[in-house]
Amino acid sequence: MKVLKFGGAVLNRENGFLSMVDIIKQRTDKCIIVISAFSDITRSLDSSMQLALNGNIESAMNIIDDVITYHKNLTSSLSLSAGPLEEVIYRIELLLKRLLKGISLTGEISAKTRDLFLSQGEEIAVIFIQQLFHSKNIKSHLLDARKIIITNSEHGHAKPIDYHIQYKLQEDVFPLFEKHDVMIIAGFIGSNEHGEVTTMGYESSNLTASVLGSLLNADEIQIWTNVAGIRSVDPKLCDNNIPIRNISFNLAHVLANHGSKLLHHWMIELPNKYNIPVTIRNAYDKNGEFTIINDEEMSSIPTIFIVSDNIPLHSQTLLTIITTNTNIIKSLYEYCSSKVDNNQIQLSTYVTPYLHTLLMNHSLVQDIIDRLHIFIEDRHETSS
Repeated sequence: MKVLKFGGAVLNRENGFLSMVDIIKQRTDKCIIVISAFSDITRSLDSSMQLALNGNIESAMNIIDDVITYHKNLTSSLSLSAGPLEEVIYRIELLLKRLLKGISLTGEISAKTRDLFLSQGEEIAVIFIQQLFHSKNIKSHLLDARKIIITNSEHGHAKPIDYHIQYKLQEDVFPLFEKHDVMIIAGFIGSNEHGEVTTMGYESSNLTASVLGSLLNADEIQIWTNVAGIRSVDPKLCDNNIPIRNISFNLAHVLANHGSKLLHHWMIELPNKYNIPVTIRNAYDKNGEFTIINDEEMSSIPTIFIVSDNIPLHSQTLLTIITTNTNIIKSLYEYCSSKVDNNQIQLSTYVTPYLHTLLMNHSLVQDIIDRLHIFIEDRHETSS
């Protein structure tokens, strides 16, 4: 059995949905499919709440209209039967607009209301995917994440409670595998022990997949996105990026803690504990390059550049370089020495011999990556 997660990077336009259908049709195992809200729907919902909170109810309602129109247009472009979806979309539209009016009138948003509001993106998404599968002759069963992913009551950043979820899986999910090969569940959302809807933070659909895959003792957790696994550098910054075919759980933790956009520390913890491999795959090239994360010891440390945008000073960027390549390290220090006098770069070398961070002027990022990345190709460096 495998757990497959598809997020907004894939589920944002017609060809992404069709790629997912193709992947599911070619599966050979039973699977649970974790779905997050399509495209940037969650951020749109969040923006509408903020507008309502600031008294701009008309603009807030306009965003909801856009969200509803997006799903209706998607229904049409994928030639889905409008009936079942229209009912769900209409019900959710009424709920969202009612909650916005309440926010506007009271001038406040409770954490519980925010979670209920944001969860509607996933509510639409899973019904939509079930209808899509039905139209493509894929038999599936819809699981209610709110009845399975039990969390604490820290709304917005809820933490899954393993023993509760394990019980739900044993009692409610395992028996379903006797009749169903494909099951669908929403990521990102759950409920607390009082039955109130909770969310686990942005990008936490990966966490849902991680929890389910680990506690179900899955053969593999597959994260399907729009890039071919982890690369030596963001493809947007360097065309000649190099695939990282395998990394250990330990190195994955390092990447997650230093700003990798594909990894989060909580996405690695449970698979590491239960020794469940995680793969990062490209939904648009299902047989292409991918990265596998597991407990195998690495024969060498691959060179990876991570650019983080989460810096308070808008002109500054944090660049993390993981490498044991002596040519890169030498050139890094030479480059920094030429820039450090005018405070364009602050270099920090960690105790670990392969981790270096630079707080630098944003305008220098492309230049330093271009200068250093070439040394990977010069020595034909590959990952283990």
